Amino acid sequence: MTAEADEYAFLWNGTEEGWVVIRTDAGEAIYNARTQRALLIEDNALAARVIELMREHGCQFLDSIP
Repeated sequence: MTAEADEYAFLWNGTEEGWVVIRTDAGEAIYNARTQRALLIEDNALAARVIELMREHGCQFLDSIP
């Protein structure tokens, strides 16, 4: 799973700016505040791991879309 999650390192390593996690009633969503686009990861376990890594790397978690 780590190798798969590493493919999403652009979300937290600064190569692409604007990525945040939006908390919703349905769960958490990965969203780019600069481009106003969401990122869908269809594998739920992988999505959860990527969001966990975003948290560990200090990405913002918001309660609404900026």
